[in-house]
Amino acid sequence: MLASQQFLETVRFVLIIFLKFATDRSEMKKGEHTRQDIIERSAELFNIYGYHGCSLSDIMAATQLRKGGIYNHFKNKDEIALAAFDYSFQEVIMRFRNRLDKDNTPADKLYSIIAVFESFASNPVVKGGCPIFNTANDATDSHPELRQKAREAVNMLLRYVEIKIEEGRESGAIRTDFDSSDFALFLVSTLEGALMISRVNDDLSYMDRAANQMRNYLNNYLIS
Repeated sequence: MLASQQFLETVRFVLIIFLKFATDRSEMKKGEHTRQDIIERSAELFNIYGYHGCSLSDIMAATQLRKGGIYNHFKNKDEIALAAFDYSFQEVIMRFRNRLDKDNTPADKLYSIIAVFESFASNPVVKGGCPIFNTANDATDSHPELRQKAREAVNMLLRYVEIKIEEGRESGAIRTDFDSSDFALFLVSTLEGALMISRVNDDLSYMDRAANQMRNYLNNYLIS
């Protein structure tokens, strides 16, 4: 009888531990989901209205959370903004990678870079336009931490394009008598500028024209 009682107590103890672990894990997943939801909804708000134009009340309305529910996951609005930018930038990078991973040649990758920029006009990764350009423009003189993140993102994007150019040069698919960093700057600044002009005018043709000109430039001057 004593052994049977000890066995039942052991089983009961194991069940309690298991249920507690399952509950804790469920709560953790729920918390992670809530935090991610705050980030994604805030990313859209910051991208549309800018850091100063987006209030905590806007975030509360978008997430349907009270102030305490938001502060369970973030210390303040600054922390939300920084996390939101990181999320937006990763979405930008993932779009490039998902497209370029399907390409077989360095030349195809360069054409795909242009196509991805073109897609930002008709199908932005976050509503409101390019989060890199928007943040850089919004935070340059007002928010040093966001400005630093935007600077790092721009430079990383330039370097990403430059690496793809260098890969093409090494393979012999692209001419070598030009500076790859200069062309990366030319490509990114042209297409980011066209993206801004298209958005201001609510007219995708500006981006289409710039993208076509960039493809023509590749065909006529760079592709071996």
